[in-house]
Amino acid sequence: MGANILNLGQSALAAAQLGISTTGQNIANASTPGYSREVVLQSAAASQQIGGVFVGQGVNVNQVQRQYSDFIAQQVNSATTSKGAADAYLSQITGLNNIIADSTTGISPTLQTFFTSIQNLASSPNGTAGAAARQATLSAAQSLVGRINGLQNQVSQISADVNGQIASSVTTINGYATQLAQLNDAIGKAQSTNNGTQPNDLLDQRDYLVTQLSQQTSVNVVQEGSQYNVFIGNGQPLVLGSQSNPLQVIQSTTDPSRNEIGYQAKGTVVQIAENSLPGGTLGGLLDFRSNLLTTTQNSIGRVAVSIASAINQQQALGQDLNGAVGTNLFTMNPTISSSSSSNTGTSQISATITNPSALTTSDYNLQYANGNYTLTRVSDGASLTSSSLPMNFDGVKFDLAPPPAGAVPGNGDQFLIRPAASAAATLAVGIIDPNKLAVATPFSTNVPSTNTGSVTMTSGVINSQVGSGSNSLTATIGAVTTDASFSASAFGAGFSLTFASGTNTLSGFPAGATVSVTNGGTTTTYKSTAPASSSVPYTSGATISVNGMSFTIGDKGTPPANNDTFTVAPSIPATATKLTFNTPANTLTGFPATANVTVKSGTTSTTYPAGTAVPYVNGATYSYSGVSFTMSGTPAKGDVYNVGPNTTGTGDNRNALLMQTIQTQNSMVGGTTTIQGAFAQFVSLIGNKTSEVQATSTSETSMLKNATNAQQSVSGVNLDEEASNLLKYQQSYQAAGKLMQIASQLFSTLLTIGQ
Repeated sequence: MGANILNLGQSALAAAQLGISTTGQNIANASTPGYSREVVLQSAAASQQIGGVFVGQGVNVNQVQRQYSDFIAQQVNSATTSKGAADAYLSQITGLNNIIADSTTGISPTLQTFFTSIQNLASSPNGTAGAAARQATLSAAQSLVGRINGLQNQVSQISADVNGQIASSVTTINGYATQLAQLNDAIGKAQSTNNGTQPNDLLDQRDYLVTQLSQQTSVNVVQEGSQYNVFIGNGQPLVLGSQSNPLQVIQSTTDPSRNEIGYQAKGTVVQIAENSLPGGTLGGLLDFRSNLLTTTQNSIGRVAVSIASAINQQQALGQDLNGAVGTNLFTMNPTISSSSSSNTGTSQISATITNPSALTTSDYNLQYANGNYTLTRVSDGASLTSSSLPMNFDGVKFDLAPPPAGAVPGNGDQFLIRPAASAAATLAVGIIDPNKLAVATPFSTNVPSTNTGSVTMTSGVINSQVGSGSNSLTATIGAVTTDASFSASAFGAGFSLTFASGTNTLSGFPAGATVSVTNGGTTTTYKSTAPASSSVPYTSGATISVNGMSFTIGDKGTPPANNDTFTVAPSIPATATKLTFNTPANTLTGFPATANVTVKSGTTSTTYPAGTAVPYVNGATYSYSGVSFTMSGTPAKGDVYNVGPNTTGTGDNRNALLMQTIQTQNSMVGGTTTIQGAFAQFVSLIGNKTSEVQATSTSETSMLKNATNAQQSVSGVNLDEEASNLLKYQQSYQAAGKLMQIASQLFSTLLTIGQ
């Protein structure tokens, strides 16, 4: 019996000692990140039958178990991932918002100053005051360009910072992956050599690493035996047992300025799509870059394009102080087009902005496969497919970069096109001489004092850089509109189209040009082959587009005669013309011989073939060859009216007044807002998104705190509880020692009796 009591005391003493040791371990690691509280699991040893009764044999210590919940750990990891993404996004957008919303760096104040300078120039176009106003306008233009350049440079710096942080995040992820693989190996070995006993410290380290990894990216853990298989993103295996599969930072195949993520697959580095790595710091950075940073760069670029295009087009319709046609006030190179590094062909893609009003803030992907081109708007996935180029989409013409020479891309080739990405960075002032500001209009009207009637004429305006006319008695060519891709220097003296009745075609288009014919919403493209010119089918009323110009040729049921010609030529300088009023026909004659004349009275417009008498309508606007003017009053027989070029432009502010109206024109976002309005919308977008992300970050912080508190309630060390346990095990230890002392005394008594 004494021996049994001694064994009981020994087992109790060992259990109490382990309890004290475990409690001490908990106390020592109360502040250790990732540590899970440990408890001693014990059970009564199997009893032994002695003398017809079962006598206890003490206590067995079964396990030192860590208090850990897989379910709660998954909640913590998920919350950590969400918070990591929100914090990374918030950090970047806060810096961006500070730049965009800052009145000292924003565009609106300098844009207002620029248009105010034009207003002052319109008030004083000549003389000493005019010279000062011209110089002030150039200075305001330089300030505007500097502000836009500076803003773009700051955004570019944010982009470079994001690239660096992406690389840093990948390095961190790879470090965690290596450690997890090593811990998997160590845990497996520890369990195999200790009969499956759990190495709690290694398990804690591994689970803590998974949580740390969750801060960088979304993690999915699949346990296989004692091993963790860790998958990230949409299933990319990062750790499989003791093997890690590190990520790589690579350059985008279509945009070398962007860091992308890749992995090794059968000896080849495969790029992972940005949207395949959601969550965590890495996901937040990728989300910010793809959904906001790109939009920011393109939004600033779109503003630059709109300002430059509108001012330059109006400059081209004006006359400077030297009597010359206005030249571009702004210069820029807006478009970035890059080929995928995996392309097999050598073709390049060009993109020309034809309509800034329709320009979006998106990038575009163009893919050539199986004989078709598919153009996709990156922001929303909207696409357009065609068997040939050019393709017109969102105010941009996409075409093979010259010289095409019949070349096509290789099957599967891809291209990234950013129509406005470099506009803000490359925007510059192209005029140094203040006298080259086109304040005047190179067209004027004059009513001789010898006239006996009461007709007055407006000064007139140039509507287009290109005028049109024909010699056909049955068909007319409409006014020519030019887009941002039109080049007056390349246009030269113009061209004439000849109608062939036998083939019902028009020929004479510029050699090598692409001609688009739009009828009923359907556009057909024809390619002239240099140096010859191809024929294009004639369709009455269809819109013909070529080299940045668009016009219609139509008839009222009677097609043109064979060899009728339709001329497209520069409207500046205007042709000197003397109009004569004829009675009793009530008509005006004297218009240029090939000019079709359009008379607009109220909402009614009528076009008269060249060479025919044109009715006089009081208050009507007369337009021909790119010019227009209004006549009002009552004419008298034989009255004449002079129209033609403006000889000097001195004292003329008409073009400056038109340039000033650009500020209030709804020229952006499909004609729904002004340039300043579009930028204000963008600033509001950034501000609202910042507030949204701040709220998300606050919410995610609260959710992570709740999940962490739940985890700590299970796994965390409570020092008060451990202190209580320490006293309990101390008392157990003392009691076990007393028991062993009694057993010793019993042995001594037995030995004494035996003597």
